[in-house]
Amino acid sequence: MTHKNTQREIIRAQHKQQARKRTMGLVIGVLILVAAFLLVYFLPRLLNASKIQGYANQNGRSVGDPNAPVKVVEFSSFSCSHCRTFALETEEQLIKDYVDTGKVYFTFSAFQFDEGETMNASEAAYCAGEQNRFFEMQKLLFENSGFAGAFNESNISAYAKQLGLNLSDFNQCMESDVQRSQIRTDTENARLLGVTGTPMFDVNGTLVYSNTLIETIDAALAAAGN
Repeated sequence: MTHKNTQREIIRAQHKQQARKRTMGLVIGVLILVAAFLLVYFLPRLLNASKIQGYANQNGRSVGDPNAPVKVVEFSSFSCSHCRTFALETEEQLIKDYVDTGKVYFTFSAFQFDEGETMNASEAAYCAGEQNRFFEMQKLLFENSGFAGAFNESNISAYAKQLGLNLSDFNQCMESDVQRSQIRTDTENARLLGVTGTPMFDVNGTLVYSNTLIETIDAALAAAGN
């Protein structure tokens, strides 16, 4: 009887050991999957952030020569997918073709539909503009806009760090609400101009959407003799 009990104990111990090995294997497998997910999720964001560059001759939320014959103001929202597309796929070429050549003076103006988390994004971009890094922050915000919590306080701080901003000045700006007040003023002024959606553009006093932006700029340049 004692011998049988000993055999049972040995078998039970072996089963427990095998179960522990299986559990450990599952835990390791889960950890590998989590690590792979985090790598796929965060690495492209970090790489993209390192590639983000501003424009030559940018000043706050504007870029170009203030004496350019055509003034373009973009009214944009960080909640707007078409605004994201313009910022990440079209803006750079517009700057290259029209702003860098002295034809256009380009300015970004936030248009807030509400006071939700996108207000945090607008405020962060405006505060980065105080350090002449508006367009870098704008792109970083749009690149991350599809992720959950992209505009919460901790992520906004992370973007500021990634861009190498003076964090003390940036945080002071965010806490002061000075730029938040400016954003509300810009939004109200845009509504008075007749802006109802985003992105919309004021080209020398003419409001257009992005699909007719270039032809409107060309017409304004022709009218100005350029």
